[in-house]
Amino acid sequence: MGNVKTETMRQIIFILTMFYFCNYSFAQTDECQIGTDSAKADYSKGILRTYVFGLTNSFTFGKLLKDEYGIEAVYWSCIVDEQWDCYSKFMDEKIKTKYGDDIFEKVAKKSQQLDSLGKGDRQSAFPGGEMELMKFVYCNLNLDKANYSENKKGRVYLQFAIDTTGRPVDIKVMKTPNEDYSQEAIRIINLMPNWTTATQNGKTIKQQWNLPIVFDNVWKQKHCP
Repeated sequence: MGNVKTETMRQIIFILTMFYFCNYSFAQTDECQIGTDSAKADYSKGILRTYVFGLTNSFTFGKLLKDEYGIEAVYWSCIVDEQWDCYSKFMDEKIKTKYGDDIFEKVAKKSQQLDSLGKGDRQSAFPGGEMELMKFVYCNLNLDKANYSENKKGRVYLQFAIDTTGRPVDIKVMKTPNEDYSQEAIRIINLMPNWTTATQNGKTIKQQWNLPIVFDNVWKQKHCP
């Protein structure tokens, strides 16, 4: 659950995998070791980071961790593979050793109090929430346009930001099986309606998201019947 204070939430990365992605695992047996090794490397550099599983409209929890303890919170809806779970298991123990076993409980309680008083911060949100985002993505996914075939299943990892007007901007492909899939994924992001904007300290801010899109006909039919 790491760097210095910042005036925007760009330093608190929200990774949007959507809760339904839990059922689409690409986990590898060596992913846990990769995650643990990554955590050890970060810790040796003085970096404290944890993965927060479960989507929420509030990012007060992550902001408090960063502002008060210098801990970076990376938001994740669920465990896609073992890597980040094992990363957090190692890192969370180090964080608890440094700040106390109840650090996360204390921060969560303070976060809830601030949110209940209307003094918390809010992340950007797709109209209607995660289910509507899921439906939008897969109902607009054109597999034919992407030259999809059953032996070419894969996923594209996108990074984009929701600006202060609610528009998706700064779209980047972080990982992809091929260029056709990349172009189709970018097309879907550009089709999106305006999001509810993120706020920090009462001010509208630009917020970064990461989104994987699965290219799989069964997956598309499941989420866009």
